[in-house]
Amino acid sequence: MREILRMITPGRCLLLFLDYDGTLVPIKRTPDRAVLPYRRKRFLEALSERMFICIVSGRSLADVRRCVGIEGLAYIGNHGLEARWGRRTWVHPVAKKRRPALGWLLKRIEARTRRFPRLLVENKGVTGSVHFRRLDPVLVSPLRRIVADEVRRKGGTFMVTEGKKVLEIRPDIYWDKGLGIRKLMNWLPRERGTVRIFIGDDRTDEDAFRALGGDSITILVGHGRKTRARYRLADVERVWTFLAHCLRLLQDVK
Repeated sequence: MREILRMITPGRCLLLFLDYDGTLVPIKRTPDRAVLPYRRKRFLEALSERMFICIVSGRSLADVRRCVGIEGLAYIGNHGLEARWGRRTWVHPVAKKRRPALGWLLKRIEARTRRFPRLLVENKGVTGSVHFRRLDPVLVSPLRRIVADEVRRKGGTFMVTEGKKVLEIRPDIYWDKGLGIRKLMNWLPRERGTVRIFIGDDRTDEDAFRALGGDSITILVGHGRKTRARYRLADVERVWTFLAHCLRLLQDVK
């Protein structure tokens, strides 16, 4: 952590991009339980007065804004397919067109998995999630086959990726969290010496690590897998410890 903090130089333009589930809040058994505590909201508000902060999530834009509940931040939702900063909101045009097809696809998956107890199929507007954290492990392989089969029936218009106990269904287009971040950065004023930081925990965050490149501070939360990130933090609590150190550094500026 000390090595990372040496690069947080007061006076430089700092852009902080943060994943949500598994980074700012522990992953919960159901997504609706992962709400940011009040004291941490107040902390992020204080930090946002000293650096630009954007929350980057696989959740829908509306959902991640509800969970965080801070108006002054920027938000990227649905794995980069939606973005909002200030009064400006953007949705990927192809994803927007495929909303009806996505809804039909998710209904097909729901119909074929009614016998799977405690499975959650979530329509997030331009993407879908099939949450199997509470599912009997014996049923996970059949679930993967059903989802893959239904996606294949759509003729290449959607694709499936897997995160932590979740199957993500997205439009089969060249777009991800990393490109969503680049899209939003185009809205920001360009300054020399800008320090870009991204912290994330899931496989989908690897796209952001790659997009930001080797001159950025990229941090994986957790252990046990290969990553493009330059650094690691052990868990959610260490993320907040790191952010607290950043705030102290910036508060020391006279």
